[in-house]
Order: sequence, then structure tokens, then C-alpha cells
Amino acid sequence: MNRVMWFASSLALLILTAGCAVGASTPVYEGVVGQTAPGEMPSLGAPVADIQDQVGSGAVAISVERMVVRTGELDLIVPDTQQALGQIERLAEELDGYVVSLNTYQYQEGLEATVVLRVPNEHFDEALARLRDAATTVRHESRAGQDVTAQYVDLESRLRHLRAKEAQLLEFLDQAEDTEATLAVYEQLSATQAEIEQVVGQMRYLEDQTALATITVSLTPDALAQPLETGGWNLPGTVRDAVERLLDVLEFFVKALIYIVLLILPALIILALPVVGLVFLLRWLIRRSRARKPA
Repeated sequence: MNRVMWFASSLALLILTAGCAVGASTPVYEGVVGQTAPGEMPSLGAPVADIQDQVGSGAVAISVERMVVRTGELDLIVPDTQQALGQIERLAEELDGYVVSLNTYQYQEGLEATVVLRVPNEHFDEALARLRDAATTVRHESRAGQDVTAQYVDLESRLRHLRAKEAQLLEFLDQAEDTEATLAVYEQLSATQAEIEQVVGQMRYLEDQTALATITVSLTPDALAQPLETGGWNLPGTVRDAVERLLDVLEFFVKALIYIVLLILPALIILALPVVGLVFLLRWLIRRSRARKPA
């Protein structure tokens, strides 16, 4: 019983210490910007200020490279959409990137397409420049950058404390001798390992997003991009169209009248004959019964 109480006290102290450590380990950032200003695209490797991370009783200075998620959008008018799609695919391969998605829309005048590709961050500006060169007109261009350095450092700090907590729980698990203490430690260990997997997954996602920039390209062929032209007023053509519509209406009414006379009326008569016969039969029976009563 004393051993169980010792394990329970140690486990409670460990959880309390880990919770306080995570709360106290929130880094203090100097010069880390959460969102880049419009028109400014900081490079991925730009250094930021040292970050003081309180671990235990000592302060550790961590030098972190700036991590920026970069995205771009282009709305292009191209001579030939199919040819432009081939150029974009080759461009992605040359820059060690890949095409994420491709959607095409076929119209009578030509083919429209929307392409999403990802390229390494260091080739982001080059990719935009080469895409612009492949177009006859750039109707719209936008860039955006989101600084996720603070978020990533928070995850790193959280992961360190979770790893330390996991190591201590493994030691407790080795020392546990009765079933109750083992189950209590194992439950906390499983929850900690699940948190570690979640944090690692978030860190990998941020690493992927910052390593590769995302570019969305809309392609419109020259034929579809031309403004609409209004022709002159064609009076004879308008009269002809109106006469054709009138003839169509007259034809509809004549056909409807023929169907009514030759189909609907005979059908109604055929359906009504049994009903009329039944009515006359009932009236005859009623009169006959009334005629017999005075006798």
C-alpha cells in the first residue's frame, strides 16, 4: 500500500511539474513578426532574435531561422491553354516541385484551366517570373507570406517537455511492482505519447509548408478573354424570328385542338357511357319500386 501511494504521489508531482514547465516555457520573442507587411516577402533563412526559453531553472538561448509560408496567385491570359499547361508541368519538374491539382473547363471558344503547383521556397520568385513570361497578359498577381516561426518554436518547446515527461514515466513504469501502479503509469504514458505524435505531426506540417511555396495559376485563352462585340440591328432577321415563333405557337394550338377532338373527347365519351347507363338503371329501379307500393 505504501508503494502504491508513493507511485501515485510521484505521478501527481510529475504531471504538476510538467504542466508548470510547459506554462513557464512560453518563449519571449523579440523581433519575430507574426504576419509580413504587404509587399515584403522575408526569406526563409532570415535570422530572428535569440529566443529565451526557460527550461527548469536555467535560461537557454535558441537561435531560430525565420519560417515563412509563402503563397502566390496569378491570373494569366495565354495564347494556348494546353501549351501553357505543358510549360507549367515542365517548370515544376525543373524547379524540383510538383503539380498539386489541375482543373480544366471546356468552352466553345477554348479551354480554361486552374493549376496549383508547389515549388521550393528558394525558387518562388523565379517560378512567378517564368509564369509571367509565358502569358500575353497578367490580369492579376498577388503574394502573401505568413511567419510561423513563433508557432514552430512553441511546438519545439512543448515537444522537449513531453519527451522529458515520457522518459520519467518510462522509469516509473520499470519501477512499478503492482498492477494498480503499473496501470496508472501506463495510462499517463499513453496519453503523453499521443501528445508527442500530435506535436510532431504539427511540426512536420509546418516544415512542409515553409519548405515549399504554393502557387495558384488561372489560365484563360485569348479567344475567351476578348471583349464582347455588339453587332448592328438586323430588322429582317428579327421579323423572321418573330414570324417563326408565331408559327410555332399556332402549330401548338392546332395540334392541341386535334388531340382534344380526336383523342380526349372520345376517351371521355367511352368512360362516361357506363356511368350514364348506371345512372339510368338506378332511376328505373327507383321508379319501379315506387310504382309497386300503392298496389
